[in-house]
Amino acid sequence: MKSVTAMRVVALAAAMLSSAAAAEEMPASRIDEIASSLPELPRADGAPRTDRASWGRLAATDFGKLVLKRAERLLAEPVPQPTEEEYMEFFRNGNRSHYEANVGRLTWHTNGLALVCLAECLEGKGRFVAKTVEYIDAVCALKSWVLPAHDWNQTCIKGKPHIDLGSAAISFNLAYCLAWLGDALPAATREKVLAELDRRTFRPYLEHARGKRKIDEHWWFHMKNNWNSVCNCCVVRAALAVVPDRRLRAEFVAHAEGSVPYALAGYTADGYCSEGMGYWNYGYGHHLMMGLSVRAATGGKVDFFADPKTRKVMEYAYGYQLEDGLSPRFADGAGDPSPALLALGRQVWPDLVSTAALESPVFGGGASAFSLRAFGQEPPPAKPTMDVLPPRTWFRDAQVLIARAPASGGAPGLSIAFKGGHNDELHNHNDLGSYVIALDGAAMCGDPGGEVYTRRTFSDRRYESKVLNSYGHPVPVADGRLQRTGRAAAAKVVGLGFDDDEDSLTIDITSAYASTSVVSVVRTMKFSRERRTVEIADRVKFSRPGAFEVPVVTYRDWTREGDSMRFCLKHPKAERSLSFAVSASAPLKFRHEEIENPGRPSPRRLAFAFAEPVTDATITAVFTAE
Repeated sequence: MKSVTAMRVVALAAAMLSSAAAAEEMPASRIDEIASSLPELPRADGAPRTDRASWGRLAATDFGKLVLKRAERLLAEPVPQPTEEEYMEFFRNGNRSHYEANVGRLTWHTNGLALVCLAECLEGKGRFVAKTVEYIDAVCALKSWVLPAHDWNQTCIKGKPHIDLGSAAISFNLAYCLAWLGDALPAATREKVLAELDRRTFRPYLEHARGKRKIDEHWWFHMKNNWNSVCNCCVVRAALAVVPDRRLRAEFVAHAEGSVPYALAGYTADGYCSEGMGYWNYGYGHHLMMGLSVRAATGGKVDFFADPKTRKVMEYAYGYQLEDGLSPRFADGAGDPSPALLALGRQVWPDLVSTAALESPVFGGGASAFSLRAFGQEPPPAKPTMDVLPPRTWFRDAQVLIARAPASGGAPGLSIAFKGGHNDELHNHNDLGSYVIALDGAAMCGDPGGEVYTRRTFSDRRYESKVLNSYGHPVPVADGRLQRTGRAAAAKVVGLGFDDDEDSLTIDITSAYASTSVVSVVRTMKFSRERRTVEIADRVKFSRPGAFEVPVVTYRDWTREGDSMRFCLKHPKAERSLSFAVSASAPLKFRHEEIENPGRPSPRRLAFAFAEPVTDATITAVFTAE
């Protein structure tokens, strides 16, 4: 027999979404089919607090002890209180960091709410319940769960919520607190959370999916970037955890199922993620978590991994590495492969096994991934099959080549990532011909990565940034022109060669330069494994004499050999360095500067330009591992 508390909660939850329109664009038969595969009652991944065997086992691990230690400190600290003044700072001056940091300490990932909830589940003695309620009250008191940068017309702060990355994450955390802690939470708290989830998340989601909301409020639903997977994942998993009506739960799954093809369309056919490795972790990581959660809830009858492309996108995490654990920093999404997500991938594709995945702590990736790993879901350990990277990875559709020469016989490991593509990619930078050269575990020069996000970053002023436009990238400036933005600025592969010793790729990037005098700009990269060298050669042709400049971009300390065109980049390991020499078909002049990048290190731009205008000329830089 249900307790009075549970009956009151179920009564409230059963009324959720009652005013939503009955008309559904999704075929009722599909919703019914999914509903038949779901359990009668909602269920979260992992285990409720009352499963003392599961949580007690985890509490005895180093992870459990660390969580309890961190959570104990929070018992004596005030709960963060993000303010409306901090929220509105974004609209005053474009700063989004202050509010996001404060709300992050309140509820995201392994902070605040998630931490005290986990601690209570691990210990099970009620010691963290009151603090959890404090955190829940603070979250529910926020006028908006949407981040200010995503509250474009300030509608959320004024009381009309929609779903963004921030509100989706908050919804997941709150739902899992309810599901895991159960009746340990006061009935009033549970009722409050269910009402807020309904108002701010579940109702807006279904209203949009049923065609009752403007498309621009939930534009991500049929878009190709990380928002699609992140928002769908958090909302669907929250619904599966707390929505009592089985058919309503099925409707969330059905609509997400219809949205998945749009998310997958954001990757090229060969699995490449143009947003960068960090956004692969974020976006595809949530696709993995949603797919595993739905698969568990439906007994495998709904499979978000049925499309063969999903494996290609999973394999990207292995192929998009210069060395083991080190990825290029193209586009906004800097980062390296998350071992926790590699571990989750094993549950779908058991043959994709790496040491990093096998050794990943079960709490890696936060509570959302932990819930899918720590309760017996992972396959047994297996022999690693993905530890040795191949000599090259060629993402043909994205025009990205990664060539590698691992350390051997005392020779240092050297690798390069070299890209063509186009200048309308997701989280785009204007960067046709960009590259990253890595030496023995460290990126030495090349693409500078992104910037700290501000209001300008995602506005029509985006490319005022010298880090996002082509000026701060290691690509040519032709006739005084930086690369232009847009799909028309696209590289053409005009030469490609692979063999045991040398890989080469030649791309025509003429279309990136909006100048009538530019006849052609062609960049060739040659990578020699035997000599441990990288050659970057740029040939330009003008219809009339023009200026031409090629930079080397680095975060490393550098030295110059007298007045020559020979330079040395210092490696973090004192015994290593990357030297390079620049030559040209006409005299060069050299200048250097630091590019301002507020909140992050400033990249150093070493520029080589022809002393006089040219009509047909070449600049070549040869990098040598030492």
